[in-house]
Amino acid sequence: MSTTNSLQAFLQTLEAFAQTVKDKIAAFASDFLPQVESDAEIALEDLASLAMNAVLAQAGGVVSGREKFGNAVDTVVQQVEQSGQTVLQQTAQMAVQQAYLTAQSVVAANVK
Repeated sequence: MSTTNSLQAFLQTLEAFAQTVKDKIAAFASDFLPQVESDAEIALEDLASLAMNAVLAQAGGVVSGREKFGNAVDTVVQQVEQSGQTVLQQTAQMAVQQAYLTAQSVVAANVK
């Protein structure tokens, strides 16, 4: 067998192996990704609900907007941690900010 033939055979074997690995990764991803997407969607819905409840709980307070925001973020973080999970401070802030914007939008729509 010539060196060229040996090299071609090696490359074909390598390409076949690479295709096998690629197919296994694709199969894994097709099973794994939908579950990850579903879990993330549920987690975000739960976080949004916690944030809206925290915002509404602060609405009647006579503290500044900054204090209300901070209190709501603290409430979200505490409730998530009480459930045995963790949340990044920035994620809690983002959820609370979105909850405030949603609440403002609802109030503005009902005031008209």
